[in-house]
Amino acid sequence: MRLRHSLAAATAIAAVFVPSAAMADSTPTVPTASPSGSPLNPSASASPSQGASPTATPTPSTPSSSPSSGSASPGSASATPPASPSGPPASPSASPSASGTPGDAAPATELEKFWTPERMAQAVPVQEDQPLPGQSGARRGKAVARTSPSHTFEGIKEVGTFFWQDSDLQYRFCAGTVVPSPDKDLVLTAAHCFDSTDQQKKLVFVPKHHRADPKPYGLFPIKVGQIYADPRYLRKGGDHDYTDLDFALLKTEPRSDGKRVQDVVGAIPIGYGTGFDHPKTRVIGYPWLPDDDGKYKPHQDPLDCTSPMKKFTAASSGGWKGGTFSQIDCDGYVRGTSGGPFIIGGDHPQVIGVTGGWQTGGHSDDTSYSSYFDTDLKRIYDAAVAGKKPAPVVLPAASTWQHAKDIASGFFALDGPVSEDRMDMFVLWSDGELTIYRGADKGLNYFDKEIRVQKPNKLWAEHAMQVVAGDFTGDNGSDLLVLWTDGEVTLYPSVDENGFHGEKQIVAPNATWKHAEEMTAGRYGGNKWQDDLVVRWSDGELTVYQNTGTSLGKEIKVVNPNKTWTHAVEIGSGDYTQGDTWDLVVRWSDGELTLYDDFTGSGDTWGEHKWKAPNDLWEHAMLVTGGDFSDNPWPDDTLVRWSDGELSLYTEGNASGIGSEHQLVAP
Repeated sequence: MRLRHSLAAATAIAAVFVPSAAMADSTPTVPTASPSGSPLNPSASASPSQGASPTATPTPSTPSSSPSSGSASPGSASATPPASPSGPPASPSASPSASGTPGDAAPATELEKFWTPERMAQAVPVQEDQPLPGQSGARRGKAVARTSPSHTFEGIKEVGTFFWQDSDLQYRFCAGTVVPSPDKDLVLTAAHCFDSTDQQKKLVFVPKHHRADPKPYGLFPIKVGQIYADPRYLRKGGDHDYTDLDFALLKTEPRSDGKRVQDVVGAIPIGYGTGFDHPKTRVIGYPWLPDDDGKYKPHQDPLDCTSPMKKFTAASSGGWKGGTFSQIDCDGYVRGTSGGPFIIGGDHPQVIGVTGGWQTGGHSDDTSYSSYFDTDLKRIYDAAVAGKKPAPVVLPAASTWQHAKDIASGFFALDGPVSEDRMDMFVLWSDGELTIYRGADKGLNYFDKEIRVQKPNKLWAEHAMQVVAGDFTGDNGSDLLVLWTDGEVTLYPSVDENGFHGEKQIVAPNATWKHAEEMTAGRYGGNKWQDDLVVRWSDGELTVYQNTGTSLGKEIKVVNPNKTWTHAVEIGSGDYTQGDTWDLVVRWSDGELTLYDDFTGSGDTWGEHKWKAPNDLWEHAMLVTGGDFSDNPWPDDTLVRWSDGELSLYTEGNASGIGSEHQLVAP
């Protein structure tokens, strides 16, 4: 697309006028032909598309749950690089390691003395794995139609048991699997094993724990603060609200002779995004079984079973958040088997699940579930490797972002976590919910808090067409302009964490404003405030309303009705060239992306920069909005919501390009 603008009289650019009664009462002509000519020179011959229409993207169905809740989506298959297992284990030395656990956590030698076979035998499953009211100890009595047989065995060296003492001085246990890591010290398990409301004292990992030899490879202490899980799961009620995030990694200390766990027993790589169809999946777990008198006591030989893994999808029920999980049907995997691995791959194994997820692993003896291993687990793994707590994640999953109807950038949460205040993201969802995501720094994935302004509702779902943020009241905060289906335009001043603070009708319901198809607000030559409203009409006309406040500002017709600008499917505002006047971003129907710098709506001072040539990918950029989300003080960043729900942030754009891409939400 050649977008060189011309100010010839034929273009009818920059005519300042007062709308006539005829315009106010009539419907703009909507052209049906493909565009011809430059967007700012409709008489030219260039075209944004050689007659081709962008591929249609299926409209997502209405979400079954609130947009503020997300669900994981499988990614491409990958695995953590495997580590070679070591040779036969060495017996632990009696001398303590220099890296012994300080404070409440005892050194390895003291923990070896404390965790006698008798104490291990007294350990019981975590509270989440205890029998429900009316149950005797198994999960829930009824078996599924087809299950695979299981048997006890001595275990494998990469899989073992965590033991600890909780705040009630009760001994607890849960299973775990050693996975490869640079420091050779990570063990994978289920997050529900380590509820943040419980204390874990004297916490250790014991590889290949079994009844005949409870500590064949010694034990490996875990210091306080070395449990890595998604913060959303660990908060109160997280096991019910975030069933898709039931995984955790624990960082171990060396055993008493100074050797690290991976050097001693080897490791099984993590498989990310491997899908659900695995005919031969091995499941290992440590059940809590009854004795001959029907009383329950630990039977501390692990169970082994190989069975097909399949996809299980559950609707939300009984307070549990639904979703998609891995499912395996094996006999006798009762309470206590939590955290045990789902393993595929034979001679080249990968762990692709841990017993947990839906109902913390299931409430049936013969069916076990796992949260799906995707980018959420990879994020936790990376944090554990770095020794940093995972950043709180507030942005929902891609399946939810497909229902983002519009996005606006502004200063809605003025008490943000960074010294230089960042813009926040305001989202209108298809079910009418309104949400603010507070801006933060890169280490917090650019957004650190979700604030619900309004619950899902019919009015906003069916009648709010567009939302535009700007400083229309001059208070240095952000106000919201809303275009409604009946052509009404409403101003909501000083929107913040506490919601709306009044309402002002800018334009009464009318036929003309029903044809305002795209809107954005910036600083386009009127004054120092972000209060100049740009409107692209259905007939291709482009208009600027300078100094809009409690009424529309001065109207400047930038482009007369034309075919080319009917293909401007998204417009956004930002200061990418760092001048006093902001710039206009346009995404065209053929995927071209264009920046008009120092856009004023009149004169010929602005320049044109082709950020992206016509392409298929950018035809799927559904929402494009500029703002200030990165370290520098300029609003030169761009948020893009794609048709598959992916959310991207491009930072520090300029005249040469849109900037560096950061994936905020994976597809």
